[in-house]
Amino acid sequence: MSRRTLFVVALAGTALLGGCAMFKAAQRPPSDITIERTPERIKRGEYLANKVMNCMECHTGADPVTHAPKPEMFGMGGKYFGPEMGLPGKIYSPNLTSDPKTGLGNWTDGEILRAMREGVSKDGHALFPLMPYMNYRTMSDEDAYSIVAYLRTLEPKENKVPARTLDFPLSVIVNTIPKPLDGPVPPAPTEKIAYGQYLFNQASCTDCHTPQEKGKPIDGKFAAGGMEFKMGDHVLRTPNITPDPETGIGKWTDEQIKTALRTGMRPDGRTLSPVMPWQYYNGLEDKDVDALVAYMRTLKPVKNEVQR
Repeated sequence: MSRRTLFVVALAGTALLGGCAMFKAAQRPPSDITIERTPERIKRGEYLANKVMNCMECHTGADPVTHAPKPEMFGMGGKYFGPEMGLPGKIYSPNLTSDPKTGLGNWTDGEILRAMREGVSKDGHALFPLMPYMNYRTMSDEDAYSIVAYLRTLEPKENKVPARTLDFPLSVIVNTIPKPLDGPVPPAPTEKIAYGQYLFNQASCTDCHTPQEKGKPIDGKFAAGGMEFKMGDHVLRTPNITPDPETGIGKWTDEQIKTALRTGMRPDGRTLSPVMPWQYYNGLEDKDVDALVAYMRTLKPVKNEVQR
């Protein structure tokens, strides 16, 4: 299952439903931009999509029994997320290849950008925020252009993905979540800690590592762990990644944090669950891992013992 099971599941209990059945997702027309596909952009986009943001973790078809990704379905979508995973309906990841019938082949660059950062599909419907477009709102314009340039290089492969079905009232509430960008997004910061925070957000780390109640992050528990994922007949809870020395990673050295990020190996010898996508993070550049660790060291220590 994807690590990106989001807090939206519980929004039904807190949203105001008056009249929203008539609402379409808030949206602006897609830009008419045509993105130049330079080698530098394609390389950067491939790195972001496959190592930082792990797009293909969700957008590659998986074996229905083992849930392992099928290499021959890379980028073709069709991965299933359903009630047995704690989700309010049946959701299938879309095809990101350039196939004109079932993928992005007949999308404009502006339509892809709008979907990625504003949560609105080509036909104007709201994307389900298992796709973390709320985090991608802060992605710089240049990084967003790079991802589009990379997606355009994916070989067209036809794969008609089933339509999603959402339970009521989330089927209505989902339309209230997208929010149009109000202007250009500046370049990613160059200062080490600020850049680490930027990467932390693009990797959607907090979506898994911040506990929530009624669809909202719990105050004072940012990155303190305890988010639950249904994994068949058992429940996985995410660890505390704040610098708390007793319940978090405060006693871990920088090298131990880097090793866990890249190999899934904890200092005590245990291996992290593959829900934590360390298999993808093993390709992170040294400077990016350094920046992530530097930022994580600045988080407020929160005492929160997570029951395994």
